[in-house]
Amino acid sequence: MSADGMIWSAEAALERAVLTGLRADTEVQAVLGHPARIFDDESPEPVFPYAELERHEVAERGSAGVPGQVHTLTFAVRSRDGGRAAAKEVLGALRAASERLSLSLAGQRVVLIQPVYGDVMRARDLRSFRGVLRLRIITEEAV
Repeated sequence: MSADGMIWSAEAALERAVLTGLRADTEVQAVLGHPARIFDDESPEPVFPYAELERHEVAERGSAGVPGQVHTLTFAVRSRDGGRAAAKEVLGALRAASERLSLSLAGQRVVLIQPVYGDVMRARDLRSFRGVLRLRIITEEAV
């Protein structure tokens, strides 16, 4: 497999692990239902509130001679009822769950999982709210 193929495979494995971990978190389930409404693709008629993985950026960032990557995952939260406070509650649950994540990935070691940005704003429709949570995850190849 090419180096590019290995990176995309590692990216997909990381996404699956993060989504599985967040969906399994009881605090997240308390605000997003069981199973937790966290999507990795558009849902045609989602039930509010919900979260969606909007973006996954990857940059090569090895250190100490070990190949590695910095992953930036951007989640969007959508909420209609409960105003800004409801969207913040979902964002807070996702942030706290991300800090509790313990990921096991074949061939990779997770060095850091860190929420780096969060914000809630009124959406263009003026009746719903949109939250944004960005996570930085640093991985290294397991040697």
